[in-house]
Amino acid sequence: MSTTKDTTVKIKKEVKWGPLWATSLTIGIYFISQILAAVLLFGYYYIFHFNGKHFNNWLNSSVTVQFFYVLIIEIQSIGIIWLFLKWKNISIKAIGLVKFKAMDLLYAISAFGIYILIFYSISETLSKFIKSFNLNQQQDVGFHSPHGMTALILTFFSLVILPPIAEEIIFRGFLFSGLRNKMKFIYAALITSVIFAMPHLLESQKGGLLWVAGLDTFTLSIVSCFLRDQTKTLWPSILLHSLKNFLAFSILFLI
Repeated sequence: MSTTKDTTVKIKKEVKWGPLWATSLTIGIYFISQILAAVLLFGYYYIFHFNGKHFNNWLNSSVTVQFFYVLIIEIQSIGIIWLFLKWKNISIKAIGLVKFKAMDLLYAISAFGIYILIFYSISETLSKFIKSFNLNQQQDVGFHSPHGMTALILTFFSLVILPPIAEEIIFRGFLFSGLRNKMKFIYAALITSVIFAMPHLLESQKGGLLWVAGLDTFTLSIVSCFLRDQTKTLWPSILLHSLKNFLAFSILFLI
């Protein structure tokens, strides 16, 4: 018990930012990274195609372009967090990037089962009492039927590898740590999970709010926050997120 307490105190000393920095920078990263990625790709398209008339079609129809769009967003997002830590002279250990241990994988697999159980229990209950809650709503993941091995590999990296790393660093590493520095676990986890789930509400293929994706990501975030809080490392939540996205990838493109 005393070792855990000492570790918690040590981490709190390393976390030199609070809720204001955590929430404002996280929300800023979300908008800035997407805008800059779109601007960079638009500039490329304009230079080589001489106009931007069909830019949206080009962006949405090419798996390669979508891959680079995701890659640019994630590099920028991690880069902003890294610059902030450098500016404040803070070690990356403060956001949970410590040495990987074999137990981290075991934690992630166990948490995956818990996440699945919680999500499907709540979603099945809601679907029985709220008729408008549709479990079969389709999420727009940005990739539509990739053809060929290269396209499938790029899609895999864009969904299963890049987002779990970047999003866990931003949300459970930076945002949750900053909130947890001044708040009880439950409040820090709820705020983190609401902010994380909100963008996913807008990812419906047919417009409107995608409540099932909002609930899914909210549940994932709560479990991930618990992992981050208990293990003092980010690896279990990264692996959990990756397992969850791999399940979605398999259902959409492999089965």
